[in-house]
Amino acid sequence: MRPARLRLALLGLAAVVLVACSTEKDAFLNRTFHRLVTRDNYWFNANEKLKETVAAMEKAYVDDYDEVLPIFVYGTEDQAKAMTPDLETCIEKCATVIDRHSMEFGGKEKNTWVDDAYFVVGKCHFYKRSYFDAERTFDYIGRRYKGENRQLESKLWLARTAIQMEQYAKAQSALDEVKSQKQLPKSLPQDQLSAVQADLDLKRGKVDDAIVDLEHAIQIADKKKDRVRWSFILAQLYQAKGLDDKAIAQYNKVSRMSPPYEMGFHADIFQALAFDRGNSKTIRQKLARMLRDEKNKDHFDMIHYALADLDLKENKTDDAVAHLKASARVSTTDTRQKAKSFLKLADIYFDDRKYPPAQQYYDSTALLMPETHKRYDEVKTRAGVLGELVEQLDIIAREDSLQAFAALDTDEQEKRVKRLIREREQAEEEKAQAEAEAREVQASNPNTPPPTNVGGGGGAWYFYNPTQLSRGLAEFKKKWGPRPNDDDWRRKDKSGTALVDVQEEEQPTDSTATVESSKDGEPAWKDPASYLKDIPKDSLALEASNGKICTALYISGMIYKEKLKDVDNAVESFQNLNSRFEDCRYTPEAHYQLYRIYLEKEKTGNFIDFGGASSQHYADIILERWPDSEFARLVRDPNQLQADAANQKAEDEAYDALYTQFKQGFYLVVITTCDGVIANQPRNHLLAKYHLLKAMAIGGLHQMAPFRDALTAVTAKFPGTPEAKAASDILANLDRQAQNPGGPPAAKDAPATPFTMDQGQHYVVLILPRTGGELAQVTAKISNFNQQNFRNVPIEVKTSVFDADHNVVMLRIFQNKEKAMEYYALFLADKTFLAGINDQGYATFAISTGNYQQFFTSKDLDGYTAFFSRNYLDGQ
Repeated sequence: MRPARLRLALLGLAAVVLVACSTEKDAFLNRTFHRLVTRDNYWFNANEKLKETVAAMEKAYVDDYDEVLPIFVYGTEDQAKAMTPDLETCIEKCATVIDRHSMEFGGKEKNTWVDDAYFVVGKCHFYKRSYFDAERTFDYIGRRYKGENRQLESKLWLARTAIQMEQYAKAQSALDEVKSQKQLPKSLPQDQLSAVQADLDLKRGKVDDAIVDLEHAIQIADKKKDRVRWSFILAQLYQAKGLDDKAIAQYNKVSRMSPPYEMGFHADIFQALAFDRGNSKTIRQKLARMLRDEKNKDHFDMIHYALADLDLKENKTDDAVAHLKASARVSTTDTRQKAKSFLKLADIYFDDRKYPPAQQYYDSTALLMPETHKRYDEVKTRAGVLGELVEQLDIIAREDSLQAFAALDTDEQEKRVKRLIREREQAEEEKAQAEAEAREVQASNPNTPPPTNVGGGGGAWYFYNPTQLSRGLAEFKKKWGPRPNDDDWRRKDKSGTALVDVQEEEQPTDSTATVESSKDGEPAWKDPASYLKDIPKDSLALEASNGKICTALYISGMIYKEKLKDVDNAVESFQNLNSRFEDCRYTPEAHYQLYRIYLEKEKTGNFIDFGGASSQHYADIILERWPDSEFARLVRDPNQLQADAANQKAEDEAYDALYTQFKQGFYLVVITTCDGVIANQPRNHLLAKYHLLKAMAIGGLHQMAPFRDALTAVTAKFPGTPEAKAASDILANLDRQAQNPGGPPAAKDAPATPFTMDQGQHYVVLILPRTGGELAQVTAKISNFNQQNFRNVPIEVKTSVFDADHNVVMLRIFQNKEKAMEYYALFLADKTFLAGINDQGYATFAISTGNYQQFFTSKDLDGYTAFFSRNYLDGQ
């Protein structure tokens, strides 16, 4: 009886389960079964996986403390790509829940966990950065599941998604809909509501509103990590608004909240940076204690920077410079901080008009600063301008030094050269002694591995040891930044001279004094003749040296005046030129520039130069000494300069109009117009451009011999100009084509193309050589990649013959350009499934369905890849 009863019970249980499995019946048993399975099996696992993935991303994310921190951490684009496989797994689990366990009766969902499953799907799309899919999912939850527990929370995430898509009005509308509820459910995270509103305010530039919302979010924050992060951001916003006292107090609160190390350290540093008045003793003592703490070793550079900031606020410039130099010196891995220290030093020297050191620090800053930095262009420009100035100042100093040395008698010259050689010998001895002491230390401590074989490089010599090479390269970059691989890279004038630049270890490199040795086998620096090779020994050499000084003084004066707007130094340069040289190449120009400078000063009113200098003083000199010059014409009629500027503007406009006609292919019209300008406007400031444009128009008519003649004429008539260089380059290209008739044609600036931009449906295409492996293996790998990363997106993999040497793999179909490019980016970034495919340099691109027909017919691979680069990759 008992086995029979057991069988009967099991049959009954099976019947109950079968009945409960049905989603077609709205019964208590059915609802309970499907809710339990949904919650405890699929949804729970997917949600936990999502939380683990997001937590790992947040832990790996590195905050940029130079900017206001983001209120929410969404990760980088690379992190989003790395999370995609796990997020796709979560989407698949939830899709299974929705497909198998949804119970809809009378337009109402009876399985209360289905909206939770949709919510997980929406968040997965969000963290994948598939914002359109996320927006569609959150919007669906909000409309379809009104009154359910995820409806309002989905509105919050809809607002987050809209913020990421920069649709700020839509985000505000979603937040207002949540706020308009008479009573918010307890399950809604209200701290998140205030935080999302603050995030939107910041994106819109409403910092004051963001502060109010963030203050409220901090008061009601559920999680400690959110409260700490938002408190730090609030302090940053106070500081940005100039509320220094509130910022310092808020940073101090953060320090007492047991924040993560990096955030706590920056909170202490930013307290010092926010300090603006009063007694800095307490803050300095705190920074000094931080310097004594070894755990801050990698941040000592920031501490010194904060001390320098305090010094500057208290007008202790020398102390600030010392701290900034210490900051750069102790820097370990933080190149961003090193760039900040270099930049602050450069600004200090620039404001003090100490241009040579300013140039050095701007140059170093430009090498370390990311191109996205808001001051990058300014720093790059200043480094370039000051580099030009320093080059001229170096010429002046070098030639003055050479002339001073030439003025000494022979005995004194020999004495000085001998002294230089002795100093060099002493330096070499000290170097050799230091190396010997290092070897003794090594010998006395045999347990310490020798420096030439650290890390098991496989060879005893330093340059065969990859570990040592990597370490040396890292140390070099740490000190100097990413420098080009050039000889004498530290020197502006790479020819050099041992007399003027004796501190440098590089030596002159000519036939009599090489770096290695002189003709008698001794080092070149021991040969006295190498120190005298550039000394001006006769009147011709002295005249050439003076010519260099004259030119350098004028150029430096113009740099001061036009590029640095430093009128005082400009005046000093021009006056120095005039006092040193009665009549050199730039004497008239120097007088005219002084005339223009004093004329501008006098226009401001109340200007008196007690030295007697005035615009009239220099005008008189110009009219007396150079009465027929262009400068005299401009002095007689100062308004002529404005007239000349107006003429130049008109000439620019006329040339631009003609160039437009050239681009439209009206070559005969262009040639005729150019001939007219060349014949009738000999003073046209664009004359060289007209000659080159005429040559290009002749080339457009495919008249090769006249084309070459016209280009040659440009190089002969306008040597040293950009137009002459362009003509020379074209001639060289023509020569190469003549030698290689089958070679590729020269690239054009804006080549005509049969392809058009289309935002509609797209394919992703891979062109494979027929020798690139078995096509079946390639498609199998791509299918595995698709299954892992796009398992919920139907992607068809189709192959075909492209030409005699290539096959084409077509991946389709993507609904728009954005979807295709999202796939393209992940395809190229994958290092697991597509190894041997995406790392071989095969042509890979997204292409619209319309362009694909044109491409497959024309077989113009180079043409389309160029089009793809310009229009899809921003020219990369």
